[in-house]
Amino acid sequence: MNERIDLWEGETPLYDEAKGQRPFLTPYLLDDSPRAAALICPGGGYIEKVAHEKLPVVKAMHAMGLHAFILDYRVGPYRWPTPILDANRAVKLLRARAEEFHIKPDKIAVIGFSAGGHLAAMSGCHFDYGKPGDPDPIERLPSRPDLIVPCYAALSMEEGLTHPGSKQALLGDTPEEEVDAVKLVRDDTPPCFLFHTAPDELVPLENSLLFSKALQAHNVPHALHVFPFGRHGLAMAEDTPLAKAWPGLLEAFLREFGF
Repeated sequence: MNERIDLWEGETPLYDEAKGQRPFLTPYLLDDSPRAAALICPGGGYIEKVAHEKLPVVKAMHAMGLHAFILDYRVGPYRWPTPILDANRAVKLLRARAEEFHIKPDKIAVIGFSAGGHLAAMSGCHFDYGKPGDPDPIERLPSRPDLIVPCYAALSMEEGLTHPGSKQALLGDTPEEEVDAVKLVRDDTPPCFLFHTAPDELVPLENSLLFSKALQAHNVPHALHVFPFGRHGLAMAEDTPLAKAWPGLLEAFLREFGF
């Protein structure tokens, strides 16, 4: 089951025919057993979605016993809040079709990389608990994920810490505080698994350190793993022995929370 599933059957919010990019999900089901789900947000600076953070991540999620779904969210020339609309809708859609997808609706993790990691973090800071009375029954469901996994993510919008390209592609005229994930952590942000490499040359380690500090301030359960070697965008880290341990650490974290 790998067919494209549009996030909205009818009118897509903020969709521009000239820009294209209708957002969709691609399911990769492990089998017909009820399982937890991983919603994967590839990175690419909010201008693209890179391939090496798609199917290799699906394979890793399957190894952990999770069904996987790749989110094709909108990127530039779209600006904020378009990406979070797509991520929130994807979580709601998974819950609405949980029986069809053989997923546990209370065990949905959002995992993202770099700019996709920012989106994963924002999904845990910018969500609703359902919109009662909405004519679309999918919108009546909560968009809060049950766990978030921002990987080497651009989380801060502060000068000197942020990834300038991602910030420029995302913001437009939006005030930066509206997309600074570090400043938007809340008491009900879901449990979070973070990993980063110390020498990351594009997104400074401080992004994950500051996010961890914010999570701690709000008593949000989380893990932070910092590896001493590894370039930015290393995904499954096949060529970096120490960082290559992160999927196993994530699996242990997921198990702690019933995934």
